Amino acid sequence: MTPAEFPDTEKGAMRCPKFDGCSAPICPLEPNWRRAQHLKGERVCLLLREAVKPGGNALLVRAVGRQLAATVAEALPEIQASSSDIRNKLWRAAATGSKIAGGDALRGRTPQPLAEVFPAGGSPRTAHTSERQEVQA
Repeated sequence: MTPAEFPDTEKGAMRCPKFDGCSAPICPLEPNWRRAQHLKGERVCLLLREAVKPGGNALLVRAVGRQLAATVAEALPEIQASSSDIRNKLWRAAATGSKIAGGDALRGRTPQPLAEVFPAGGSPRTAHTSERQEVQA
């Protein structure tokens, strides 16, 4: 489903393309996500995991549209601060490749070269490697 196909009548988590198979207890698209509880070991939302990657916002905009990407970006800092388990999982996710970009590449749907999304070398892994080297230097 492309961003243009999301019905305007859908609210909350139902707007997410992964809604049917998602088991994350905290969804940034839900207006009342602050009431949800995340227990250690539970899954973290794919959109949150993608948002923390280099070029993550561009990937989200391409995958779910500007409005949903903005909603995720707005909730991200507060969700990260709400749980050390979420924070740790997002930190690990930031150092791995993008599932969205990988899926797009497999399907031949990469509308922009990954080098534009990950300018440090053309891939999520090399982008993070160069960032780590800069931080360590």
